[in-house]
Amino acid sequence: MSLDTWGNYADILAIPIGIVGVVLIVRQLSLALHESEREHQRRQNEMTLNAYNTVRIDLRETIRRVRHRLELTDMFDEFTEDNLQEIIDDNVLRDDVARMLGFLNKFSVGVKYDVFNIELLNDLSGTLFIQTFIQFKPYIDWVRKDSEIFYVDYERLVEKLKNLQRGKDLEGSPF
Repeated sequence: MSLDTWGNYADILAIPIGIVGVVLIVRQLSLALHESEREHQRRQNEMTLNAYNTVRIDLRETIRRVRHRLELTDMFDEFTEDNLQEIIDDNVLRDDVARMLGFLNKFSVGVKYDVFNIELLNDLSGTLFIQTFIQFKPYIDWVRKDSEIFYVDYERLVEKLKNLQRGKDLEGSPF
């Protein structure tokens, strides 16, 4: 056999080896991407839990204080014009309401920028986020008279949470 013949065999053999190499590289990249996504999800869940645990006590105390002052027994009570006027007239109460909504808005921004996991947030306090927004919507509308951007991220999060909860209702209980 001549050297040219060996060269031809080598060329023929190199093609399938190259194809197998490309397939293995693509598979490895796919596995690395999948692992990277799982790691991001894990970190996102960890960030959500840490942030929630950090502000949970302050948030709940502020919510209780505000609702007590406004004589709202829970998140489902109707917010009245008198409640709005009381907030407007009382600087301390207004600061507490702004603090409460500020906590919720910060979580909304975290979800918007993919720092926090919306599904986990929904499981932790989705109903609280939704009902607090609904309950304090008259105050939010009053604040928006100065600037329409106030609590926009919070409102968007509430819509996403409502859609998530509707979807879970359609799927049934996972348990």
